Amino acid sequence: MDFSSFFIIMKILLRLLFIISLFYPEFISAQVSKNYISAHLKNETYQKRNLLTAESDYFFDVETGTLVVHGLLPKNHIKISNRLGEVKIYYPDENKIALKQSQFYSSENELIYYFLSNNFYDLGLSDEGFKVADTRMDGNYQVVTWTAPIGMNVISKVELVFENGLPVYAAYFNINDNIIRKIYYYNYEIFSNFTMPMKVTQISYISGGDSVIQRNTWSSLKVSAIPNSAFFNFKIPENAIVTQ
Repeated sequence: MDFSSFFIIMKILLRLLFIISLFYPEFISAQVSKNYISAHLKNETYQKRNLLTAESDYFFDVETGTLVVHGLLPKNHIKISNRLGEVKIYYPDENKIALKQSQFYSSENELIYYFLSNNFYDLGLSDEGFKVADTRMDGNYQVVTWTAPIGMNVISKVELVFENGLPVYAAYFNINDNIIRKIYYYNYEIFSNFTMPMKVTQISYISGGDSVIQRNTWSSLKVSAIPNSAFFNFKIPENAIVTQ
């Protein structure tokens, strides 16, 4: 199956879901009512024989697009972001808050969002201006090549590799057609409304022949119809000090 056929099938499935919603609204209600997703993320970064570990808890409201991240390590903080790219980072120990605004920070740009919304066919590449240039089969794998938009000076193309309709590998190429980043998606688990890779490993090649390896490990992923943590409704204290 090529990429265009896959996209057509997705459209048909969405239309069928719409028809079902007209005649069996109780079915749709049961399926989409579980809007609250929580998970734990462990990030390990290896560079020059050094290991840096960061851990955080994610609380995502699918309906509103609000994402609350409670950073546990290396520093206690709480980050709140939304679809518009409005970000608030609160440091409880200091009662300070940093504010940021950019579509780059949108909660919908988070990797977890692409899988929770079943929008993993391009992993956000189309939003960045990439266009499909080629689709081919390599054994049991479907390889989709995306070309970078004009003006992107670092990356020339991206190859996404799918197995059974799920992304398992991505390769980013520079303007000299050399791979500068590899991403592996694996240890998939199936949940009620989505499928999620519980491990993602990224290898970034930098100057001098060195590389940076990042491994994200998701765990304790829960889907709920009601907020199962106070962090879903976390409010930053009004007396927090705003910093730059």
